[in-house]
Amino acid sequence: MKIQGVLFDKDGTLIEVNATWVPIYRQILQELFSTDLAGAEALMQKAGYDPASGKFKAGSLLAGGTTRQIAATWWPELSGDALAEKIHLLDHGYTHLVRDKLTPLMPLEPLLTELRNMGLKLGVATNDSHVSARAHMAHVGVIEHFDDIIAADTVPVAKPSGNMIRRFAEITGLPAASIAMVGDNHHDMEEARNGGAGLAIAVLSGNAGRDDIAHLADYTIDSVADLPALLRSL
Repeated sequence: MKIQGVLFDKDGTLIEVNATWVPIYRQILQELFSTDLAGAEALMQKAGYDPASGKFKAGSLLAGGTTRQIAATWWPELSGDALAEKIHLLDHGYTHLVRDKLTPLMPLEPLLTELRNMGLKLGVATNDSHVSARAHMAHVGVIEHFDDIIAADTVPVAKPSGNMIRRFAEITGLPAASIAMVGDNHHDMEEARNGGAGLAIAVLSGNAGRDDIAHLADYTIDSVADLPALLRSL
């Protein structure tokens, strides 16, 4: 079936994950835990930070987990309302840092315009929160290109359940088999399979290397800059 829609993961696919989030989490954790840089990095390691490379490990919580999963790792003693407060703080309390650090992987406006001009419907599927994801896409000036922004808190179960593919199909009226899921982590490829997407396209612009992800994908490209050419070739 011809591809008619593209659902993008956010961090590592559209947004430079390490340049954006490593310094943000360092600062957040130093403030929240009244600790120094070493203490903040020790906490980050619990959620998947690799100090040797200065990056998040492929498949780790920091690379693709939900805010709830990350908060539960840093505050394992909390539950219920107390944990919900920490989740809200991570999602809402540091927007000023995100505005300063948020780094697109490339100029996104020309790319998304090209894809729209190809007649494709576009969406974002992220395990981030909806309020954060919308704010990020608005901040980099491309939110108007997306038919929907789907987040961990807008579906019953986050990636890789397949719920985000199904939601995008419902919203756009497209068959799931006509949707391509594009992402940099194994759970993006699993989301494609579990949701019945037509294609699972891996990008190597995040924390997963070719050996981590290519075997799960139908196609593997260096970055979304290569996506228009790939889709035209199919």
